[in-house]
Amino acid sequence: MPAQPPIDGLDCSQSLTLDLRTQDLWRNALLSYQDSRLGLCREGTHVILSHYFERYSPSNSQWMEYSYKVSLSELVHWIMANGQLQVDRSGTAPRAIRHQAGDTRHA
Repeated sequence: MPAQPPIDGLDCSQSLTLDLRTQDLWRNALLSYQDSRLGLCREGTHVILSHYFERYSPSNSQWMEYSYKVSLSELVHWIMANGQLQVDRSGTAPRAIRHQAGDTRHA
């Protein structure tokens, strides 16, 4: 696996790899590497999504990285406003209640 440049403020040892791809292109003697990671910044206040691309050849190596940073509190508010809520109850309730954003029905 290629060495990765540091992502500003992200501890890669604590990140979640979402996607990892390598591809050998023998005719051009190229090796292509891509990964996507999700992690927390060192302070724990922001989530960072990064996409890293690297290409190797005997004569050249190039890499590029895109990273997106969003406040953890903003992400939680977005999930609560746009996500699908599921409430499970113990004992007396016979079924789970499912709620989608914008749905005002109750089970």
